[in-house]
Amino acid sequence: MFRKLPWVLLALAFFSTARCYTADLAAGVAAVPFVGPILVPGPGVPAYVEAIGTPAPVEVPGDDPAAWFPAEGGWQAIAPGAWAEMALAATAGRTPAGWAELCARMTAAAGSERAAAPLPGALACSDDPTVTALQRIALQLFDLRAALGLWMVGAPNGSIGAIQARQAELRLLCATAPPGRGDPAPVQRACTEGLDASYLAGDGTATMTAVEAAYSAIAAALAALDPTTDAEPATFAVPAPGQGP
Repeated sequence: MFRKLPWVLLALAFFSTARCYTADLAAGVAAVPFVGPILVPGPGVPAYVEAIGTPAPVEVPGDDPAAWFPAEGGWQAIAPGAWAEMALAATAGRTPAGWAELCARMTAAAGSERAAAPLPGALACSDDPTVTALQRIALQLFDLRAALGLWMVGAPNGSIGAIQARQAELRLLCATAPPGRGDPAPVQRACTEGLDASYLAGDGTATMTAVEAAYSAIAAALAALDPTTDAEPATFAVPAPGQGP
């Protein structure tokens, strides 16, 4: 029996080596340069990698954008939760897809005549690129108004820092905006009144009054430039090489 023991141990070693060889065969072939990836395809791309760079779906909150501009009672008549809706809508409007969705919602709220409902009409769609460029200031004022409202109602996301950040963006936007058509006075007024700092002294009402006056001024200017709304916003095409701007 003892004479057979070495053969038994040799057989066990052989079978264990064969099992390891079989288990590592695929990995060994895959490691061969050039030929390996062809014979043994690698694992697929994980879903989380595929999702990188994919824009998130655009969702503009709020069932009734017209309620963001109440006809009576002013900003005090706005429900506390609506300020958060406006802030999220303004954030969505900073992207091309978000702006298309937001301006479509505002078009539905304003109707076909921008001048008939100038406040929602200021953010309603226009197929005129010069009007769309001016609407960037209106959107910034809309965002500033939302940030101010969140702070005044004591919402969790309301802060003086958020108001200051939006005023800084407004200041930069007004300083770099290209000259548009129409009277520049309403735009200058909007850029001036939108930077009211009374809230820093505790008078948020005075700043809200100034910001709403600034938004109304830019809304009136937009209604004069483009009296009717459109189904979709203007698009900016990139010129082909050699065709100029």
